[in-house]
Amino acid sequence: MTGRPVETWKKFNFATPPGWAYALLILVCLGGLGLIAFAIVLAVVSQRASGYLPLTRSSSRTATLALWIPVGLLLAGPVAFAIALIFALASNDATASTITAVFLWLGILVLGVGLLGRLVVTPLIRPRGKVMEAAPGQTDRIVELRNVHPAFVAAVQQHQQARAAQYAPAPQAPFLLGPK
Repeated sequence: MTGRPVETWKKFNFATPPGWAYALLILVCLGGLGLIAFAIVLAVVSQRASGYLPLTRSSSRTATLALWIPVGLLLAGPVAFAIALIFALASNDATASTITAVFLWLGILVLGVGLLGRLVVTPLIRPRGKVMEAAPGQTDRIVELRNVHPAFVAAVQQHQQARAAQYAPAPQAPFLLGPK
């Protein structure tokens, strides 16, 4: 990701749903049940691949934080709603109503920031990959990586060329016909 020498390896999981799956976004109009159905269908039909990528310690830490901070915020939203519900049911005085309103708005804010972070910020910071269909006769899927440094791309191409040259058939000496 940075072009600096490798210090650690981090496992990444990539998933790419087929193009037709996005037509199922209409299910989201059904509300929470439609959103759950959409998420389940996307999880079932997506092409998946995982593997380790070389990173520096700082880029590994940044990639980890870019994933877990939005997830933590998304988990904190329902907690704030639960606290608001507890205060709303516990008492009818003005202080409880104020605390309920504060936690309700805090929950909405935290959920919004968590969604924004997960859907916008995380893909810009972490490596992304598009998983291709497995080619006929192949067991592995090709993953097209994005958000990686050009030096990494050059190193991978050099590695692939060296590996291809290793498996290329050796050139044979031309067969010369001699005099009879």
